[in-house]
Amino acid sequence: MNIRQRCIFSFEDAMKMQPKSRIEKIIDTLDFKPVIAKLHQPDGNKRGPKPYPTCAMLNALIAMRLENMNTFTQLVERLTYDPHLRYI
Repeated sequence: MNIRQRCIFSFEDAMKMQPKSRIEKIIDTLDFKPVIAKLHQPDGNKRGPKPYPTCAMLNALIAMRLENMNTFTQLVERLTYDPHLRYI
């Protein structure tokens, strides 16, 4: 007989309990509202796949520079295996 143990708390709760990383502190202090307003332009053309959220892309680019990643390939690889960076 197998007994499945329930999680005590979710991944999001575990991340909230951790001390904030340098990247999180920097992203939290920056105000992206004017930048996102300029980048987010409603497109009348509804073809193609849905784009990634603008805020998530901006956070990824900032993390890329803070972690000294030189290429987008390095960023994609890091986002693939690092759940903490993906969560930010």
